[in-house]
Amino acid sequence: MSALACLAERPSLIERLFITKKVNKEGIYKVKLCKNGEWIVVTIDDYFPCHPMGGPVFSKAHGNELWVLLLEKAYAKLHGNYFLLRGGFANEGLMDLTGCPSFSFILDEVNEDIQSGKFWNMLKQADDEGFMIAGSTPGEDRWSEGQLPDEEGGGLVPGHAYSII
Repeated sequence: MSALACLAERPSLIERLFITKKVNKEGIYKVKLCKNGEWIVVTIDDYFPCHPMGGPVFSKAHGNELWVLLLEKAYAKLHGNYFLLRGGFANEGLMDLTGCPSFSFILDEVNEDIQSGKFWNMLKQADDEGFMIAGSTPGEDRWSEGQLPDEEGGGLVPGHAYSII
């Protein structure tokens, strides 16, 4: 979902994933995703897992938009099921959604570059060149699953990913 949030900043990158461009009465959609460097067409329907008497179990739509739910369903189908999508790394999702290479840094391993300002300069250059940038925190994300944060917490949510724009 964090990779989708990054991509949402560039609607043309979302649009190019859809082979089926319009809502259709059959409820069948074709989406292309890049897995292991190869573009794969995934066919899905518009039936989504929902809570009894409620909304979708996984991602939520903004208004009457279907694109997030459709892409999540296609991605879940490509990986085996929705539950296998929990966790993971944003850079891997970005590779699957763009077909472009990505890389990641563990901040503890680049501490010297952070202290010297080299890391900031590299991030600034990446941003200037139009790279998509995401960040994540270690731990388990219990906040977005409806639970309350730790009493003394605040700030970044453990186990959560963020789009950096």
